[in-house]
Amino acid sequence: MKKQTRYLYMDILNILAIIAVVAMHCNSIVHTFSTARCWKTSLVVDVICYFAVPVFIMLSGANLMDYRKKYDTKTFFRKRVSRVLIPTIVWITIVAIWKMFIIKTIDIGSINIVEFLNMVFNNKIEFTYYYLFVILGIYLTLPLLSQLTDNKYRKTLWYVVLTFFIFNALIPNLLLLFGIKWNKDFTILIGGYLIYVILGYLLSTQDIPKKYRYILYGLAILGMLYRYVTTYIYSYDANTIIKTTWGYMQFHAIIQACAVFLFIKNLNLKKLETNKKITSYIAKISSCSFGVYLIHLIVKYYEVELFSINVRSWQWRTTGVITTYLISLLIVLIIKKIPVLKRIVG
Repeated sequence: MKKQTRYLYMDILNILAIIAVVAMHCNSIVHTFSTARCWKTSLVVDVICYFAVPVFIMLSGANLMDYRKKYDTKTFFRKRVSRVLIPTIVWITIVAIWKMFIIKTIDIGSINIVEFLNMVFNNKIEFTYYYLFVILGIYLTLPLLSQLTDNKYRKTLWYVVLTFFIFNALIPNLLLLFGIKWNKDFTILIGGYLIYVILGYLLSTQDIPKKYRYILYGLAILGMLYRYVTTYIYSYDANTIIKTTWGYMQFHAIIQACAVFLFIKNLNLKKLETNKKITSYIAKISSCSFGVYLIHLIVKYYEVELFSINVRSWQWRTTGVITTYLISLLIVLIIKKIPVLKRIVG
């Protein structure tokens, strides 16, 4: 039987994840501590939307870890070059030119070619583009991981997930609260983000019983409360932002991402799936998410500048999410209509 190539729940997750990314960036005041209400509410947004990047990586695992069933490794890399590497090079270049010659936040007179390349590879051109290097690194690793998609390796993959969670995400981060530094050599030696690739594949190809899903949902809520409360208390005590309980390798981030993934996967979408017109629209919007990620910060910048927006206002941190996403989406849809340009948005 031919494997289904597109799943509605994955398209929905893709759209939700990019909106969550936009929401976090419109609430970026969370990174500067303040006793004002706006900081507290921006922290709420950041905590709720924290699933975005892990879910994006999980979707890559769900869609690509078993790529060998569809095409060979040469074809896999050809597709990744076309859909991700080329847009990455183009948009890092565009943003560099924009920042050097238009908004002039990078002083071109003070850097040489070596310093410029260091800025590119260390996310100094645009910090939020760090994800591009993460995903490219994952693609380089997938030919290895793809060898483990045979059913006989499923228990091995769950072993990797469980061991990583305990020794990389749970114990070290809990001990850190008490000032105890875990020996990083006493862990499973696998790159952090790869755990989300494996989880995406496992959760997309395996049904998790309802009782376990509900337990996971409860733990996800507790995890979000844990991150909010610890950040709130530690930051107030220090009068500066404290991110001890932040990071995608924290246990609560893994739980939250899995909970969101499973919640959307297990929604009753059968009626929606029968409506081909709606599902095609959703798929089309989902296909724009990478392009929205690439351009939304430029859109956000001009919204703020042209309309003299106070980024601390609740109006911007709510409706700004919608306007930034929709304007970015429209631009990407237009670019995709232009043959010579459509490749630059994935």
